[in-house]
Amino acid sequence: MADIISTIAGTGVKGYTGDGGPAVSADLSEPFMCELDTKGNIYIVEATNHCIRLLDIDSQIVNTIAGTGQAGYSGDGGPANEATFNEPYAVQIAANGDIYVVDRLNAAIRKIDHSSGIISTFAGGTKGGGYIEPNDCFLVEDNALLVADVQSQKITSVDLLSGAVTDVAGNGEKARKGDGGLALEASIFGARAVCKDNKGNMYVCEREGNAIRRIDTKGIISTIAGTGDFGYEGDGQHSLKSTWNGPKAIRCDQANNLLVVDTENHAVRQIDLSTYTVQTVAGGHEGGDGDGGPSTEAGLNRPHACSADAKGNLYIADSDNHRVRFVTRDWEQW
Repeated sequence: MADIISTIAGTGVKGYTGDGGPAVSADLSEPFMCELDTKGNIYIVEATNHCIRLLDIDSQIVNTIAGTGQAGYSGDGGPANEATFNEPYAVQIAANGDIYVVDRLNAAIRKIDHSSGIISTFAGGTKGGGYIEPNDCFLVEDNALLVADVQSQKITSVDLLSGAVTDVAGNGEKARKGDGGLALEASIFGARAVCKDNKGNMYVCEREGNAIRRIDTKGIISTIAGTGDFGYEGDGQHSLKSTWNGPKAIRCDQANNLLVVDTENHAVRQIDLSTYTVQTVAGGHEGGDGDGGPSTEAGLNRPHACSADAKGNLYIADSDNHRVRFVTRDWEQW
């Protein structure tokens, strides 16, 4: 049985409508991330609607929970749904319900308190606090938030109690150097996204480098995927022989796979972290076709994120199709 793709949010028309109604009837604008909470609800980060919407998994109703739809940098100390953002890119939801938002063009990490709904700037802000263009974040056991900054070429860790920011990878040089040495002394070629697996290894997505780096539990960095060349080759082969085209997101699933959103190839690919074999799992050509059919025969349009639930099903932020796509996976294939 093939993995089947469908649309769970968005009409395909760019817009900002539909709050209070079915998610499939809502107009979205460039969803750049779709992240799950512990209940399976889906948080949709819309970059050019400057907002975060929540898709209730039971009712399939969507509502805006943060942002007004207008670009800006206001609202700290007040309700999140009255605040403004400037192209938010990523979100993480803590176990207690606190929400952390990467407010990209405000160079800020903002926090929405789970009990009050009040928003505040947690780190950075208007190019202060060390961030230039943060693009992604990843929670580590609710103790720290990893942040990937694509312009500073660094991965930092923000302590969730103190707010203290510490460099964990990257020396600020835009290049791929330092494999085999300490991550703090290495250079990163476009630090676009970051995540960790359940063994404590960290993965960094290099947007311009067309590669994936790994930082082990001892802080040693290496390249695990990508030759560095633009391309779309290597499915069925070892990841070091693969080519990519502007990958922009990475997340691990429950089956020891690293999901890589190969944005400019309009594909989601996976790297089996046991064998380091690459395989396309959704998309592979530009388009919006394919709903109801095999995911690898469907079209995507510059996807920017992918998340997996506990059953391995995929949620794809199909950005330029202004939709969120869902892939029901057949684990027996893998």
